[in-house]
Amino acid sequence: MSRKSILMVVGSTRQQSYNQALAEYIAAQLQEHADVSFLDYKDVPILEQDAEFPTPASVVRTRETVAKADGVWVVTPEYNHAYPAIVKNLFDWLSRASEAGSQEPTVIAGKPITFSGAGGSTEAFYVREQLGVYLKKIRMNTMDDTGVGIALPMESWVTGQLILSDEQKAALNEQVKQFIEFVNV
Repeated sequence: MSRKSILMVVGSTRQQSYNQALAEYIAAQLQEHADVSFLDYKDVPILEQDAEFPTPASVVRTRETVAKADGVWVVTPEYNHAYPAIVKNLFDWLSRASEAGSQEPTVIAGKPITFSGAGGSTEAFYVREQLGVYLKKIRMNTMDDTGVGIALPMESWVTGQLILSDEQKAALNEQVKQFIEFVNV
């Protein structure tokens, strides 16, 4: 069995993002089993039909990167009990045809995906719940409905550093194990 590639998508562009740090922790665990890279999609424009075709170069590049991945892992914060606009915009672009009128499957159709999120006491539950519904709707192959959520301890909020308990690490490591198995099916 060949080594798989996992593409990390981080839903925060903030300096010192807890979710970026969480994605880096997950990537470190994945690297034993797969090749891991991070998607840079900050230059993907807001989707609007007037600018959809010809497809912007940044979207073409992003779609090509996603197409090459065997699986995708989204790590995102929760904004007002929902996903950040940049995450929604990215997947809206990825769910669209590459050419006007095309009926070919998109680059994400059937692509294995899972997700995690770090936040307050809700453990980013609402964003993870919404992603489970949304990603299925756009025909991605979701590993589960809610992924793994992390409630940041007060010390993280004070220091600005991601602090994971042994229990949280165990949950994430189990998600890594399950996702590798899921991608290898």
